[in-house]
Amino acid sequence: MLPPVSTAADITYRESGREDAPALVLLHGIGSTSAGWRLQYEPLGRHCRVIAWDAPGYGGSKPLAGDAPSAAAYALALARLLDALGVPQAVIATNSWGTPTGVVFARLYPQRVRGLVLGGPAAGWGALPKEERDKRVATRLERVRALGMKKMREEDAAELVAPGTRAEVIQWIQGAEGLHVEGYAQAARMLAEVDVPREAAGVRCPATVVCGELDRRTPPETNARRIAAALRGASLRMVPDCGHLPHLEHPEIFNAAVLEMLAQAGQPA
Repeated sequence: MLPPVSTAADITYRESGREDAPALVLLHGIGSTSAGWRLQYEPLGRHCRVIAWDAPGYGGSKPLAGDAPSAAAYALALARLLDALGVPQAVIATNSWGTPTGVVFARLYPQRVRGLVLGGPAAGWGALPKEERDKRVATRLERVRALGMKKMREEDAAELVAPGTRAEVIQWIQGAEGLHVEGYAQAARMLAEVDVPREAAGVRCPATVVCGELDRRTPPETNARRIAAALRGASLRMVPDCGHLPHLEHPEIFNAAVLEMLAQAGQPA
């Protein structure tokens, strides 16, 4: 069962666990919302205060200003949410597009991040030539505007996971509740401008990268491995029989990595 949706600082979020427990913040991917963490709330909520946002432009969260907000703008929005919730420090766990926000937040607010767990991380397109970046954004936006969020998610679901993934997970991925075309457009433009490995070079907290060996959406060689190499002392865990969504495909592995990071990071300062 999903926790109810609450609102703070113009951002909607879901929460589980005790308010006085160490905080864990979950940042979803470009085609998901706080509902995408359905297999984390209950098991991780036994150990920590779990907070999963709907990124600006998703769910009931107010979009950011401008057509192309930066990863830093999303990180500032996250800071506002955590301030409103009275969370001074947290471990941050991400999937895919949530990774740029998590990494940039850790660079901008090093005292607030006790550790990072990056699942199926997206490295961003910022290192590519502008012509290629513009082409990728245009292709994505033409497709989503032609199909709509629901149809696009239905078409993409099988590509996002490994062959043989249980039908229940596919159904969750196909759901498009809380997804809005313009929020998705802002997110795609952010992805086009950010180079996560470059940002990661300025991060000093402990980090674990969890990546499916069969990830076709963000291939490990150009995403997870580059990010792990840029993060000082980060560990990289390659998950067999897993695609782009380790938190849904193999939640026992992803959740264990989060609990290990919580233990490694120790108690909040």
